[in-house]
Amino acid sequence: SVTQSGTTGGTYSSTTGLSINASTGAITPSTSTAGTYTVTYTIAAAAGCSAVSTTASVTITTAPSASISYANASFCNTLTSAQSVTQSGTSGGTYSASPSGLSINASTGAITPSTSTAGTYTVTYTIAAAGGCSALVAPLYVTITAAPSASISYVNAPFCKTLTTAQSVSQSGTTGGTYSSTTGLIINASTGAITPSTSTAGTYTVTYTIAATGPCSAVVATASVTITTAPTASISYANGSFCN
Repeated sequence: SVTQSGTTGGTYSSTTGLSINASTGAITPSTSTAGTYTVTYTIAAAAGCSAVSTTASVTITTAPSASISYANASFCNTLTSAQSVTQSGTSGGTYSASPSGLSINASTGAITPSTSTAGTYTVTYTIAAAGGCSALVAPLYVTITAAPSASISYVNAPFCKTLTTAQSVSQSGTTGGTYSSTTGLIINASTGAITPSTSTAGTYTVTYTIAATGPCSAVVATASVTITTAPTASISYANGSFCN
């Protein structure tokens, strides 16, 4: 509504684009075109007095709108390069993330996964209130995934072929991988245990593979293992009996 003092009974008008009630002066911003207008309040000539008019300036501001997105919704923390945001709509906003732990540039929205803590975050693009319009907040979820890592070793290697019991592996880091090697080594693909007695003598590379997960690539850890042929010998004398 308009605040009017003085003589009542006048009429309100403005240029095309402003939705205004000629009797009350009330403006409807949602049906008006954005821009700056001059509103005129006119009191008609009466009783020998000339018409009187007064003016006021009114601005209709376009409400801000925006959306943001990243090339991927999830990033592996092995990525050292900044991952840029795609932003459409009103520019000039600022970026933030919740909870803390995400390395994000407040001005550009670029995320650096390698210096971020693994977890799921809400990235918010905020345009401050201006021109009578409320602040705009555009949220987006982003996940940083911890890359798998592992190491393996066989603490009692090398192994003699006389060993009939399975020889276990020592594994640290991410579990759930699979074990493999070249033909000749008898190895359990799930546990990594080796059976020397049924393996062929030789030196092998055992590979522990963790499959790619989400945005993170597969990880491979290796260990060298040797299976040794047990020594054998026989002795004999030309005669089984000798005279002293």
